[in-house]
Amino acid sequence: MNCLTHSGLFKSLWTRPIYRAGNLYTWGVHSLGCGINQDSQRDQLRPRRIDTFNGNVAKVYPSEYFTAVITDNGDLYTFGHNNLGQLGLGNTEEHQTPQLVKFFRDKGLRVTDVALGSNHAIALASDGNVYTWGNANNSFLAQLQGKASGLGDNYQNNVLAPAAVQKLVGTPKGKFVSAGINYSIVVNENNQVYVWGAGKRGELGNGCSLNFKYPELNPIFEQLSKSGYTIQKIKSCFAGTLALLNDGIVVGWGRSYYGSLGVRQQEYVVTDLENYTPTPVNLKYFQPNEKVVDFDLGYNLSLFQTDQNRIYLSGYDETYVPRPIDLPKDEKILKFSASNNSYAILTDKNFYTSNEYVIPQQKRNLGFLFKSQPQELFNSTNIESFGGGYRVRYAIVNN
Repeated sequence: MNCLTHSGLFKSLWTRPIYRAGNLYTWGVHSLGCGINQDSQRDQLRPRRIDTFNGNVAKVYPSEYFTAVITDNGDLYTFGHNNLGQLGLGNTEEHQTPQLVKFFRDKGLRVTDVALGSNHAIALASDGNVYTWGNANNSFLAQLQGKASGLGDNYQNNVLAPAAVQKLVGTPKGKFVSAGINYSIVVNENNQVYVWGAGKRGELGNGCSLNFKYPELNPIFEQLSKSGYTIQKIKSCFAGTLALLNDGIVVGWGRSYYGSLGVRQQEYVVTDLENYTPTPVNLKYFQPNEKVVDFDLGYNLSLFQTDQNRIYLSGYDETYVPRPIDLPKDEKILKFSASNNSYAILTDKNFYTSNEYVIPQQKRNLGFLFKSQPQELFNSTNIESFGGGYRVRYAIVNN
């Protein structure tokens, strides 16, 4: 991290987008949280509107096995696998259609952010507390295998409904949450970064490979904060995390599958399988003075948008550091999404998708882009957001 030791204040190049609420469309593997009716067991091959919501979807977070939705009034809905209580409904019944997490509404709380690991969830609520639920990984076999939990407490059993993380009660209000396989991250309004859960692959970014049962301050980000660096955006997927700092710097830590974090310093040498500290993304192919203004992270690849209207791709075992994607120079990049083996980019003229981002498409290498119009897929040109880092994808559409 020697390149991040400057002191002073830096300009934030990323602005949290303000999206209008809209209708929810999903597609992908039916059983992993598409939200479609239980009488249809086939995978959802093309985008389909979820009738539960009526123009009120504000945020969507699909994980490996289940999905969460926040509506414009702060209600939380979940659907998908629930064998470990990861839906937060107070039971372990699987639900393929959206279910209201009544805990928050019953307490008069609005959910402001949510992130999902493989089998646990973490959320920020309007009372300032951090809530978790799902897999406690506290069975004899899990302990024997050294597995950790992303719940942040010493639970003896799986947690079937949201519970406040006690060590964080009374700390500064959370700003962002992020989660991967059995680990969780909270960034609060004082720019402190709390981490807990699995750490053997560097998931916690705190310089070690230990698991942490309870939230602990990340000491590296404590030092970076003193040097004027703060996290503007953070996202975890599987066992890796990317964070955008002010001044257009992106750092990654954890497991970098197929070069997904873009931190490899020697392009053709495997040096980035595990990264135990926040490591700057390799900007070898960027233009001079080009700054990252946004990014997205999927299961095995990542995308980086710059202030020069360019998108760079890293991962999928094709490129191990970010390389530019060839797009028409007269098209303005509006939104983009990194996923599992594929990605999508929306410009002011076209909707570009790679590989099988919108199923079914002929499988190609990542350099080949399919071109379509949003109207063809969503009966509207007003796409507020789209994404999905695993095998379920979504779009919030105004139509």
